[in-house]
Amino acid sequence: MTSLQGKHVLVTRPQGQAADLVAAIETAGGCAIHCPVIAIERLSDSDTAEQQRCKQQFMALDQFQHVIFISTNAVKYGLQWIDQYWPQLPVGINWYGIGGSTTQLLRQEGVPVNDTVECGTMNSEALLQHKGLQAFSHQKVLIVRGVGGRDYLQQVLQQRGAEVEYAECYRRRVAVTSTDLISKIVEYEINTVCLNSGESVENFCQLVGPEHWSIIKGLLLVVPGARVAEIAGKKGFERVFCADNASNQAMIAAIGDEDQLVVS
Repeated sequence: MTSLQGKHVLVTRPQGQAADLVAAIETAGGCAIHCPVIAIERLSDSDTAEQQRCKQQFMALDQFQHVIFISTNAVKYGLQWIDQYWPQLPVGINWYGIGGSTTQLLRQEGVPVNDTVECGTMNSEALLQHKGLQAFSHQKVLIVRGVGGRDYLQQVLQQRGAEVEYAECYRRRVAVTSTDLISKIVEYEINTVCLNSGESVENFCQLVGPEHWSIIKGLLLVVPGARVAEIAGKKGFERVFCADNASNQAMIAAIGDEDQLVVS
């Protein structure tokens, strides 16, 4: 088992999604502090346009040949919409989830999701290797996600001939105040930070602010993959560890393995 003795790790996953990683770090001998930098919220009554688009897309769910959930949050909020209009799921749809946790949750909810184990890394680039997503002829794809985000998946699928739409059924926002974040970093002598996405890196930098840059620039950042590592490096972080993916096992291995250092 990887030993994390001496590691004081800040876990920044959203509320309700960090307990397993925190427990795994502590089991390995490290100290884990949870301070989310992203909050996940359902669409509000003021999100009139987004609500209407979701209603239209999910009511017409049987018109799509492929549905992709980009995260466990997409499953949680997307299935709430689907349940309103489809007591039974429509047939003839190919269902996909990005990452093992997303796929597992879909299976738990009774969705006949495609197996994506052979795709490897838990991101859009890996999902695009799936044999069922290589070419399209007059086929529609629905991507279930939060408001905003990367368009890479959409762009590649369109290049392959798909007609792609988004069902944006939740929002993300900055979760804490800069005072809360800095105080935890100082109080718990944090030396390692887990950031699970490019947006997490952006929020972390925003919360810290330039006035506290000297406190964080030398911290070890553990990120799930080369794309997020590149974002962190461009921000000026001096030490970035690149995990194989966003799973707890991969993050733990990267925290304890300095050979994963990609920015120094």
